Amino acid sequence: MEVKEYGDSTKRKLILIHGFQLPLQIWESYISRYKSDFHIILPVITGHSLTQKADFVSLADTASELEDYYISQHGDKAFAVYGMSMGGALVAQLLQNQRIYFEKIVFDGSPLVPSNFVVRKFMHGFYSNITKKAQGRDDKTLRQATKSVIPEMYLDNFLQVLDNMSDATVKNAVDSITSFRLSDSIDLNGTELYYFHGTSLNEMLAKKSARYLSEHYPDTVIKSFKGKGHCENALHYPDIMIKELDAIFYR
Repeated sequence: MEVKEYGDSTKRKLILIHGFQLPLQIWESYISRYKSDFHIILPVITGHSLTQKADFVSLADTASELEDYYISQHGDKAFAVYGMSMGGALVAQLLQNQRIYFEKIVFDGSPLVPSNFVVRKFMHGFYSNITKKAQGRDDKTLRQATKSVIPEMYLDNFLQVLDNMSDATVKNAVDSITSFRLSDSIDLNGTELYYFHGTSLNEMLAKKSARYLSEHYPDTVIKSFKGKGHCENALHYPDIMIKELDAIFYR
């Protein structure tokens, strides 16, 4: 696992974890905002490198890699972690493992409950198809990607990630995302939970995850963004998301 770090290592630790098929460059605005006040840690989920080929195996394996790295470098405590989409599922795995203690956890559109077989099969086909078309530089696919997935300024980085992404990574990531369920009986030990999601059709699983948190962890602060798609603010309108995060990190 690759890990990038920014800022003064003596300051409070802020971990930012990207989503499925996203490049690390999406965090540029967040780094600029927070590097003077926090020590920022950016893991690259296995299978998402711009330069190296490696297969993603599971959320559990990836969490273990990240925990081993973080604990060896920084101990077992962190101020906050923000996980985007699949990155939030990885955060949930970290929370469940309870090897690292977080003061604040922010999920954004993260899948925390499983999907059925039909959804899993659809996602296998969808992401396999998108990956192959992007690798072949299909014009229509790239135009759609910049509208709904990745800001145009990061398209080249997005394509670098997909060029190095294997079929095994796509399959294993989809299997992990669609089968994961956050335990309903974790002792939070004072950890604050926050969950953001949009209200468009592609946020159905996110809304289901938010309801699950509300039922089992009723102190979770949940906020929906009307009319917004999956991680739309985080990716396309970082100023909006940074304002939301400021209210959490500086409270």
